[in-house]
Amino acid sequence: MYHDLELSKTYLPVFFELSQEADKQKFDEIISANTDKIVLDLFSSQKKELFKVRNPKKKLSAADTDALYTTWIKGKTADHEGIWVYYPWLNRLIHILNREEFIELRTSRNQFKITPTEQQSLFSKTIGIIGLSVGHAVALSVATERICSKLKIADFDTIELSNLNRIKTGIQNIGLNKCVVTAREIAEIDPFIEIECYLEGVTEDNIEAFLLEGGKLDILVDECDELDIKLLCRNEAKKYRIPVLMETSDRGMLDVERFDIEPDRPIFHGLIGDLDPAKMKNLSNEQKIPLIIKIVDAKNSSLRGRVSLLEVGQSIGTWPQLASSVTLGGGVVTDVARRILLNQYKESGRYYVDTEAIIRDKTIEKADTIQNPFQPFNLNDAAALVASFDHQPVPFSPDIETIEEIVKAACQAPSTGNDQPWKWLYREGTLFLFHDMHRAYSFGNFDNIASNISFGAAFENIILKSHQLGLYVKKNLYPLDTSSALVATIQFSETPDEGFEKVFSPESVNIIYDRCTNRNPSEAVPISSEDFDALKAAAESVTGAGLIIIKDAVQMDALAEIIGACDRIRLLNKNGHKDFVHKEMKWTREEAENSADGIDIQTLGMDSSQLAALSLLKDKEIVQVLKSIDGGKALIDVSRKVIESASALGIITLPDYNPKNFFEGGISLERLWLKAEMLGYAIHPLISPFYLFPRVLHGSNEGLDDDEGSKLLALRQNFLNVIPLRNNMAEVFLFKIAKAEKPVVKSLRLPFNETFHVVDKKS
Repeated sequence: MYHDLELSKTYLPVFFELSQEADKQKFDEIISANTDKIVLDLFSSQKKELFKVRNPKKKLSAADTDALYTTWIKGKTADHEGIWVYYPWLNRLIHILNREEFIELRTSRNQFKITPTEQQSLFSKTIGIIGLSVGHAVALSVATERICSKLKIADFDTIELSNLNRIKTGIQNIGLNKCVVTAREIAEIDPFIEIECYLEGVTEDNIEAFLLEGGKLDILVDECDELDIKLLCRNEAKKYRIPVLMETSDRGMLDVERFDIEPDRPIFHGLIGDLDPAKMKNLSNEQKIPLIIKIVDAKNSSLRGRVSLLEVGQSIGTWPQLASSVTLGGGVVTDVARRILLNQYKESGRYYVDTEAIIRDKTIEKADTIQNPFQPFNLNDAAALVASFDHQPVPFSPDIETIEEIVKAACQAPSTGNDQPWKWLYREGTLFLFHDMHRAYSFGNFDNIASNISFGAAFENIILKSHQLGLYVKKNLYPLDTSSALVATIQFSETPDEGFEKVFSPESVNIIYDRCTNRNPSEAVPISSEDFDALKAAAESVTGAGLIIIKDAVQMDALAEIIGACDRIRLLNKNGHKDFVHKEMKWTREEAENSADGIDIQTLGMDSSQLAALSLLKDKEIVQVLKSIDGGKALIDVSRKVIESASALGIITLPDYNPKNFFEGGISLERLWLKAEMLGYAIHPLISPFYLFPRVLHGSNEGLDDDEGSKLLALRQNFLNVIPLRNNMAEVFLFKIAKAEKPVVKSLRLPFNETFHVVDKKS
């Protein structure tokens, strides 16, 4: 790209009064040296227009103004009247009215929206603008309305083609500094507006000069992108009692901070507290997101604005802006600035000029609700079923206190989304395990896989706790059929008779209440072969169970992509999103304590930027837009970061896809998890592939649209390329193992009296 270096920084026009000999000499030099120049003599037409403006009652015709001009010019040298303006970047000489008459004529249509007295007051004002995207529209609007006589503008950046979606300038200006382009356009509108450019932008070194040099700014307009400069300019504006305006070009949001009359006012309305600008300099876009979310109060941003915020650094490089919004912002800032300068408006605050809210369809879409096909668990029906069983004498009938201890241990087992899908009924020495299908119903529980795994894990805890109490257990799994809510009957004995469960690692009972999902930031420490052997022995102590350990970095990276892509499909799926937002996640500690189920957001181990992004994903409309644009790839990055800090990944499988094997897989899972806790390792489930793949392999894409089904089939093939599993296996558990600090906040459990019930003989 070619721009003359000296000319590329030129933005001030040159004035000539030909009645002055020195000016005439310079003028003649330009005429002689520039044979290709353009000369426009607009003086006479402007003078005639001025006659009309000054005589509004007479309705002067063109002939009338011609006659007035002829009389006026008689005896004068026309070229010596008014001012000649030379625009070097245009190589153009233009003959116009002198300063006073030019301004009088150019602002004549402001009256009486702005009175003559007010206009004179505004001519003494100075406005500073930092950042020239929205700031370009502000500067041109301010100059066009002429609500000040001096503008100080700052931006270090140059015009690029991608800026032209919102900055009204020509492609010939690509590569020029934004200040230069803006100043030139203002000079071409009104050469008498004083303009001062800070081509290096505003910095710590020049902020004071920008605010004070040549007279203190009357208003500062902040439209820059850099957080450290936003903080710096506000702190300095507070010091010198200069009001600050900021328009975000989203929902017409305007911030007014009247530091001139409220010098103790917290910056950004107190939304981000006291921050050191120096600490903001080197933040990545990801690190800036939580602060930006707080500053703009993202929950009140536009739908597309929130979507865009999530896509910054993914499918787009920076915050998007539209010409319509930028143009609106320029007008809003100019209007408010004028009223502040005229002392017609004295408040601070945040305001929205939201055209989408003002001009919109009046029909309101009904909110979606989760449609659960199952009725809440009916204790009376379950008790009647228990009573109908042929109650043969049992080997041993533990007392209620003992059974309660055993069941409480069982309830410490993991469950998907901490849904706790079990109900326990006890009658005459037999413990009945029921499936609470209403509680367990979710997008993540296809084919009851997740529930059956949870039941198996709970049963392992029963084996361990019973053994600690001197008892052995025997189960009758699915005594009716696999579709029944009755999962198992469990009986007890004081001796390990035939058919009673063998106990693996009895000492694991001491870890039952310590075991938890650990999503805290972790360290990928080497795991000894002895520890791997112990974990493998625990998982494979269940007949048919197999444990695959993945330590290869390339394989782990490939799995990270697959897991992240599955997480993304799940969250962008309509039902998956509803479950995640309304059923699984507890967004406050109070909500978690009140429900005593689900996942407390504080247990996710996410940093502030990830939590901030997750909070935006609560909105179903955002998710719908992300899905429509194939967005949300940041979710893959989350999985990638999780796995970057893994010592290894692990997979538990059983030979065949059936409910019994998923139950047995749950026993294997719990044995491995308890052993990992005993060895000091953190287990973080990464389960979305194993809960989604069955939908395409065994469920004819149930709950998925065609695009989701196609993507999952491709991801499944990618998965098999990394881990070549046999067809039709029970793929039970995919997890990360590493070292991490113990979570301070753990998932809660339902009140015991909601989970366990004693059925007397009369029931």
